[in-house]
Amino acid sequence: MAEIGAQLWELWAPYHEILAQKIMGPVNGYMVIMISIQLLIRLWGTSSSGKVEASHILVKDESKAKELREELVKADGDPALFAKLAEKHSTCPSGKKGGSLGSFAKGSMVPEFDKYCFDPETKVNQVSQPIKTQFGSHLVMVTKKPE
Repeated sequence: MAEIGAQLWELWAPYHEILAQKIMGPVNGYMVIMISIQLLIRLWGTSSSGKVEASHILVKDESKAKELREELVKADGDPALFAKLAEKHSTCPSGKKGGSLGSFAKGSMVPEFDKYCFDPETKVNQVSQPIKTQFGSHLVMVTKKPE
C-alpha cells in the first residue's frame, strides 16, 4: 500500500507545489478548486428532471393579488393572460418577460415559493392562491414539472 501512495505522490507532487502557492492573501489553488467545485454542484448539481418552470406576478399587497387571481380563474388560468397581467402589474423585473422565471431547482427560491412549485398536488398552469413573501404577494403558475 505504501508503494501505491508513493507512486501517487510522485505523480501529484508537481501539481501540489503549484496549487499550494498563495494566489491572493490566504487563498491558494486548492481553495479555488474547492470553491469552483461547490459552485458547479450548486448550479448543476441537480438534474434538469428535478427542476420546474414557473412564472409569477409580484404585487405589493394581497388584495391586488386576489383581484388578479379572480380574473385568471375566470379565464381558466390562461397562460397568455397570466403573461399579459404579469407585464402590466408585476413589480418584479421578470414581469417584462411575462413573469417567466425559467427553470429552477428546489431550494433556489424563497421557501414559500418552493413549497408551492414543488408540491406534488400543484398542477401545471394552475394559478396559486396569493403567496406572501418578504417581497410582496405572488401569484405563481408552474408551467412545466418533472415527469
